Amino acid sequence: MRTIIIGSAFAIALLISPSLLAQGSDDVRAEQQALKDKGFDPGPVDGIDGPRTQAALREFQTKQNLKEDGTLGPQTRDALGLKPGSASTDMKEAGTNLKTGYGQGGKDIGRGSKEMAHDVATGHPVEGAKDMGKGVGHGTEKMGVATGHAAKNAAKGAKNAVTGDNKDTNHDNKDTNH
Repeated sequence: MRTIIIGSAFAIALLISPSLLAQGSDDVRAEQQALKDKGFDPGPVDGIDGPRTQAALREFQTKQNLKEDGTLGPQTRDALGLKPGSASTDMKEAGTNLKTGYGQGGKDIGRGSKEMAHDVATGHPVEGAKDMGKGVGHGTEKMGVATGHAAKNAAKGAKNAVTGDNKDTNHDNKDTNH
């Protein structure tokens, strides 16, 4: 399992190149300009996603009845009138997929382990083994789904980096559950 996790993370890291990271600042510049055009003050249009840009984005999201998270997801991007995300945006989504799914999966595994310890301590080792198995099963399922979403977003980002095609707006954001 550890080999799969490390291999997946390494593969995604290899896909991120300096040219992709540089495109992220172009996305932020476009975001900042769109916010200014709509009457929100993100500070200077410098491509830096700093506190003023995030505050302006949250204010915009609140006024548009969007999820106020300070991130430039697909709905916020559409509301600002921006084109679909760049390869860098897709790569960031892939990272978010992994972080969310592996975090949730790890918690499930931890819960199973804790329940197993309790069951073993109270003289029920068979129940403990079942609880541990359930925790590992649920946790690895979430990790597998997250890895699938991350791979899809990373592939989309790699394709966009090579072809410049940003037409696909179907992002697999933070959905790591069935």
